[in-house]
Amino acid sequence: MQISIKAQGIDKLQNNLKNISNKAKNTAPLMAELANHLYNVTDRSFETQSSPNGISWNPLKASTLKSKKKNQSKILYREGDMQESLNVESSNDSASVGLNATKDGYPYPVVHQFGRLDGTMDARPFLPIHDDDTLYDNVLEELEEIVEDYMKEGNLLK
Repeated sequence: MQISIKAQGIDKLQNNLKNISNKAKNTAPLMAELANHLYNVTDRSFETQSSPNGISWNPLKASTLKSKKKNQSKILYREGDMQESLNVESSNDSASVGLNATKDGYPYPVVHQFGRLDGTMDARPFLPIHDDDTLYDNVLEELEEIVEDYMKEGNLLK
């Protein structure tokens, strides 16, 4: 007795498996999407004048307001150098957002992000990272959703 099985559609299955394998190996598009999301979170913080988890920044002190030009009341904005230095990078293995702004070698975005230890400047976080290098929970969840969606689209998850 001989049993024959004829597999139809095997080419389609092989192509799907090849696409899944390629998508799992080539994560550059995923990393670009994650980096872009981090950029948008940071940019939104400057626009809303709040931390990435929605906590409004402390208002400017009267002395700071006096030193600003007329009609320039936005927090963390004087000439726009810091916001214009916001950049994003990604590769097949990483996604990052950062700022390259300095004044006379002084990394003032770091001071604005975390405040001064002596208390003379309030922290006004705009990057979605705590001082212990952990991401804000809400941003981490958003990034996890992006990864999950990416994997579902590539049929890596069901």
